[in-house]
Amino acid sequence: MKKTWLRAGVLATVAIAVTALGVPADAAAVRIPWRPTVLPLPPGAGAGNITGSDGKGEYTGTFRVNDVTQVVSWRNGQPFLRGVPDGYERVDANDENSSGVVVGTIHDYQTMTSRTYTLDESWYHIKDNPAGYREVTGVAINTRGDVLGEAYEPGVPRAIVLWRADGSAPVVIPETGDVSSPRDLDDDGTILLSTGTGSALWKDGVLRKLTPSPSGQAEGSAIRNGVVVGWRLWGGNQAARWSTPDGTTGLEGGGIAVDINKAGLTVGMVPTPSGPQIYGNAVVWRGTVPGVVQGPSGYSTFRAQVAADDGTLAGYASNDATPDSGVPVIWRLTP
Repeated sequence: MKKTWLRAGVLATVAIAVTALGVPADAAAVRIPWRPTVLPLPPGAGAGNITGSDGKGEYTGTFRVNDVTQVVSWRNGQPFLRGVPDGYERVDANDENSSGVVVGTIHDYQTMTSRTYTLDESWYHIKDNPAGYREVTGVAINTRGDVLGEAYEPGVPRAIVLWRADGSAPVVIPETGDVSSPRDLDDDGTILLSTGTGSALWKDGVLRKLTPSPSGQAEGSAIRNGVVVGWRLWGGNQAARWSTPDGTTGLEGGGIAVDINKAGLTVGMVPTPSGPQIYGNAVVWRGTVPGVVQGPSGYSTFRAQVAADDGTLAGYASNDATPDSGVPVIWRLTP
């Protein structure tokens, strides 16, 4: 195989192009690594997850701080607490858009009520639950400010809830055999949802199922600019990508893809054929071309949950055998 040699200056130029665009024309064979930085935690903080970014250097997640589960954001690499409104005992962050608006779920333990909120520089904005539902979780927010949620009530079918940014009454979509849990929300208002046996796209009352072909089973995790990423069964779990709803493309080296940015940069996890869990450490793709994610020193497990629009990745690292949280980590593409 012919080797490609790059001077340091050329390599740096490629790295900048990959960071800005996600899929540069000449970078396919250059596996430049995403290098980790462990972010500082506020005093009294334990393990948690980064779940969103504004794509401009801010990262936000959910961490337990002084025995309270709450929202933490990082700006210029430094953490700050976002507070908990009076009357509530817990706040979880699930997503963040390019305007820095966070969406998630806020919990009132006394009334056993959960509600969807948005959080901006002015404070929390807590949404009213649709009639008949006591628990409504905030799932995602898109660039224009539409918010996606899911409603629960014992003995009542679940529902998907869409609050449009124009302030109109929320759209409530009852869950059926073809409409199940919401996964993500695209910038044009398209909802990625589970059907129970696969995935589908919902927009303005029209449902389009995603075809798992050539696999027998597949499901989407995230959507951006009409491109869906997730997994399919292909000799075991394999990360997958839909550029159209009509069939999947496998992503080399991955067991599942979990997030995608506006340029098609995708993050996921490698498969683990044996061991206590299905998925292992973080993996990244520029389009369909795999890259390299390096783990932070001193940690055996590292997972990225967010592909930010500035080309960085965000997630956590841990030494637990089966972690679902850890110390906050971001990754930057550097030669």
